[in-house]
Amino acid sequence: MSETISTDYINMINKQGSGYNIPEIVDAIVDAAIVPVKEIVTTQKEKVDASISGMATFKQSAQATQTLISAMSSASAHTLKQSPNSNYMRSTITDSSKITAATHVIQNIVIAKPMIWRMDGETNLSRSLSDQTLTFELGNINTSNNNLAPSSPARSTQVSFSGDTLASGIAKINEISGVKAELVQLSSNSDDYSVVLTSDTGSQNGFKMTSSIAGYWETASSGNGTFTQDSTDATFKLNDQNYTRASNVVSDIVPGLQIDLLSNRSNVQTITVSKSSENIKNTVETLIGDLNAYKEDLNALGFIDEVGDKDGDLVDSSYLRMAKRQFRSLMSSPITGFGDANIYFVEFGIKTAKDGSFVFDQTTFDRTFANEPHKFDALTNDKSYATDSTSSLVSLSNAGLPPGKYTYRNSDQKIISAASSEVISTTVSGSDSNYTRTASAYPGFVLNTATSNPSNFDFYIGHSAKSKLENFFTNTLATSSNYKTTLDLYETKSVSLDAKLEKIDLRETFLQSMYTKQFADMEKIVTGSSSSSDYITQLVDGWKK
Repeated sequence: MSETISTDYINMINKQGSGYNIPEIVDAIVDAAIVPVKEIVTTQKEKVDASISGMATFKQSAQATQTLISAMSSASAHTLKQSPNSNYMRSTITDSSKITAATHVIQNIVIAKPMIWRMDGETNLSRSLSDQTLTFELGNINTSNNNLAPSSPARSTQVSFSGDTLASGIAKINEISGVKAELVQLSSNSDDYSVVLTSDTGSQNGFKMTSSIAGYWETASSGNGTFTQDSTDATFKLNDQNYTRASNVVSDIVPGLQIDLLSNRSNVQTITVSKSSENIKNTVETLIGDLNAYKEDLNALGFIDEVGDKDGDLVDSSYLRMAKRQFRSLMSSPITGFGDANIYFVEFGIKTAKDGSFVFDQTTFDRTFANEPHKFDALTNDKSYATDSTSSLVSLSNAGLPPGKYTYRNSDQKIISAASSEVISTTVSGSDSNYTRTASAYPGFVLNTATSNPSNFDFYIGHSAKSKLENFFTNTLATSSNYKTTLDLYETKSVSLDAKLEKIDLRETFLQSMYTKQFADMEKIVTGSSSSSDYITQLVDGWKK
């Protein structure tokens, strides 16, 4: 109800006039005209504002769920077992998306070594070095005669000493890539040091030193230092294949697996990589919890309170109904691109209960793990591969080709989608045995081939369940999405209703002013005429009825 209008001059007139409370009469007349309209608009405004709040809650829930899903990791999907468990070798999974279950046999380990040069008998770290330029050449060096076979490409570097002490000179050498320089104290109770220079491991990483002045630093027979170890490569046999590597850290043979060679060992060592049922189950159950939390948020936003007035902020919202349908469709649609057969969420053990929530189905999980364990690779890891062993590809999940199977067609160097039959033109660049194909409509896609126009072959692009869900929430909240369009409509409507309420308030003020003036004028007449008083009484009584 509007504020009661009471002015001194009206009260004075009332003392001599009809005796009616004119402010109350005016308020009653104005409220009869204004309140019904204002209540309708106010209710509309409250509902629209609640919807805006609900859309904000929806966004927060989608973003929170996306963050949780992005944190999913396949790091624990596999377990490693070494036999025998010894100090000769150490293995580590470095990329779970590339690792596969298998047993690897390694034997005849001979570790790689660095070249070591040392000079003993130093007692004064502060002694001055002669000004000189020291040149390091890297390659395969024969320490018996100081002959060097330079590496390819040739590598060399220089260090200049000017006013340096032994300590500062060692520090300068230590800055060289491929050479480590240090002062080793031989006895804790005396000033007895050795200068030790160490190369990287590998036969091509030895070094030859030549100084601009003869003497101390040179590695030739005229120098004062001594070679104590030659640089050598590591050699070993892995899965019945002989290998040579410059480093004892081997990560380029078994995809996703790093092997650290720690000591020479001729006996057989085994590395067994296996999927961990328990760890994968934990990942699936965590995902189920995240998805159920999102569903609960959607249900709360659309809740209908049949016994009270606690409806959800998006009750009866067509957008919310659409969002629920899209989410159900996502969870029932296949995961493609991991081969010719589709993979479904239910095969991970994610089952929909009668109430619409997700539950873990142990039986289905166990069946998939026993019969098709490779399907769990599609849980968290994207995969792209070609049937042509000389070709490889990269396809980013947010800018590459849609997931699925594709065929490269030799006749016109185009790509055909097996799912949509879309024909995609490619642009070729490169030479020799390294050719690159790109597609202008898909900037995140690159296909590498060994020849300029290979024979027909198929390739697959698989987006994991993790990527599929991440992309779903990204698209849901995108600036071009229905979410943004719906939110804009609500906000525009809220502004429009605010403007309408302002107009209603102005109309209310106008009516109050108008009726107050009219009744004040009438009261003046009433003071001089009892018939006017009777007339006003009858008029007011009529209004009350």
